[in-house]
This record gives sequence, structure tokens and C-alpha cells, in this order.
Amino acid sequence: MIDYHLLEALVTYAQVGTLAKTARQLGVTQPAISHTMRHLEEQLGVQLFIRTPNKLYLSETGKYAAREAKKLLNSNLNFTQRVQQFNQNQATLTIAANAPGPLIVLRALKAPNVKIWPDFLTTDAAAMLADGQVTCVLLNHPLDTFDTTSVFLGTENMSVNLPADSPLAKHSTLCFQDLHDQTLMSPQGIGFWHRIYQEQMPDAKFIYQDQSQVYSEILNYSSLPFFTTNLTNPADDWGADLPKDRIFKPLTDKLAHQPFYATFLTRHRDRLQPLIERLQDQWDRLDAAAIHSPDTPASP
Repeated sequence: MIDYHLLEALVTYAQVGTLAKTARQLGVTQPAISHTMRHLEEQLGVQLFIRTPNKLYLSETGKYAAREAKKLLNSNLNFTQRVQQFNQNQATLTIAANAPGPLIVLRALKAPNVKIWPDFLTTDAAAMLADGQVTCVLLNHPLDTFDTTSVFLGTENMSVNLPADSPLAKHSTLCFQDLHDQTLMSPQGIGFWHRIYQEQMPDAKFIYQDQSQVYSEILNYSSLPFFTTNLTNPADDWGADLPKDRIFKPLTDKLAHQPFYATFLTRHRDRLQPLIERLQDQWDRLDAAAIHSPDTPASP
């Protein structure tokens, strides 16, 4: 088997073009690189270089070998990264979601062995589970595959908060379509809710904000409507310091009520079961707090 440092030297030479530059980049002497190249030719049993008195050139076989060596080195790097990721996941539960609501519940647990995936899921969640990139995904639909299990966590229920003088505040019920001519404030990072807003309220205007403190300040110094859900938590950045003078109206659309599931590889059930039970309990507590909160204005 050929040592990887020989392949690395060949790939580097193909990139920089001279023995001197190759030696400098790899931190070795030029004679050492010359020896490495000859040793690689001996190991392969082919001529990789065309040698002239003043210059060393890669032969066509050498160019081909350099391309294949680069593929092999990249493959080895991917292999190393995947093994390291798998090892990390054995100690840490990496959780991803396609909307912020379930992550609000998760953060409230302050679980020390949990790492949250930095981006909302837009790609194939099943593939991310299979590759070991994440341990569990929190989605608004179950994943039905032969090697995954989905467990219901709870439902996120969307409401709108209106200024008291809004004509809509007098309605007994509201749906997304009723808000079609409104200008609304929204956090920037809302996952799939962004698509629902655009599809259900294409004529509404949205002011998106990516800083939670600025978001609450604008809402408190304006009369802009905004959305909250039963998972909006005053202890979370985006739930803190929201105005108390709005009229709270739950939305009746089916799309305003999204069920969420924890999906994981079935073989990880025992590792995840305690966390899932805590998520379900915390979801119920946030539900109850949303219903009984004294800060939630009553609908007229």
C-alpha cells in the first residue's frame, strides 16, 4: 500500500509545478522531495516524470496519477471527518430542526450533552441521519423509512398580535388570508414558516429582523402586528420584552397548527428516549403557560 505522504507530494507538485515550491509547501528539503518522487515511481512501477537537464515535467501518466491521488486524499479526508463526527455523536446528541419552535423547547431544557445544528433543515433529513451528521431531527412531519423512528412531540399553534385599534381586532376569528393587506414584523430565521407566510399572504408586507433586541424595540415603539406561538418563551431571546398592548388572536388555518416529531435512527432509541420525554414534558409546560399567561391580552 502506498503511503499517503507520497501521494500528497505528487498532488502538491502537480499544483505548484516545481520541486522547490513543493518542498517549501510541505516543509521539507528539495532533495527529500526528489527522493520521494523516485520512491513513488518505484512503488507504482511507472514513469511519472519526464526529466530534462533543467526541468522536471509530469508525464501524461503522472498527470493522471496526480488526479487520482487527489481523489484518494479527499476520500480519506472525508472518511476521517465522518469517523470523527460519528465519535462526537456518541458523546453528544446533535439536533437539527426545520423551524425555531422545537429549538425553543430544546434550549429551555439546558441539556449539557446537546448540540444544536446551526442551520434550519432544507435538505434530506434522512440522509443527514444516515450519514451521522445529526443524531435527531425535529420536523413538522414524520419520516417514514425502514431504519428511522418518529415520535410526536407536540403542536405549535400560530397567533397574531394586533394593535387595539385594528379593525381586525374586532373579528371573533382570524385566518392568514385576513392579514393579506397588513404590514407585519417577523424574525428573520423562521424556517418553513417563511414559505407559509409567502404562500398564504402573498400580498402582505413583512419587515424581517435578524437581531432579537432590535426586533422587540421596534415592536414596542410601533403598532406593527406580529406573530407568536404557544412556544414563544419570554426566557428565549426572541420572546423577551414583547409588547403587552396588542390584541391576541389565534389563527384558525390548519397550516397555523403544525405538529412536530422527533425522528432518529431506530438503533439510537435508547440514547434519545430520555431527551424526547423531557421535550414532551417541556412542550406541555409551555402550552400551559401560553394558555394561562397573564401577559397575553385577552381577545375582545
